[in-house]
Amino acid sequence: MHECARVIDNGSDAPGTVLEQTSAEFRKLFAEADLVMAKGQGNYETLVGCKRPVFFLFKAKCPMIAARAGVRLGSQVLACPTKKRK
Repeated sequence: MHECARVIDNGSDAPGTVLEQTSAEFRKLFAEADLVMAKGQGNYETLVGCKRPVFFLFKAKCPMIAARAGVRLGSQVLACPTKKRK
């Protein structure tokens, strides 16, 4: 991935990306990026409702997340929820 995109750490110890707990640099890059791809179920759980489009790549490891994503438990998922956000 490093060959074709800038991969950055969110600056937080949380198991996901809680925007309020990330570094100022991360929030700036997150807001200005042409495309955001978030890897891992924790990022899906914490970013799925954010106000910008995010592509998620994760394995649905629990029934609640599988149901929310509309997939079978254990599925590998690539998703970009398009529901209108406020």
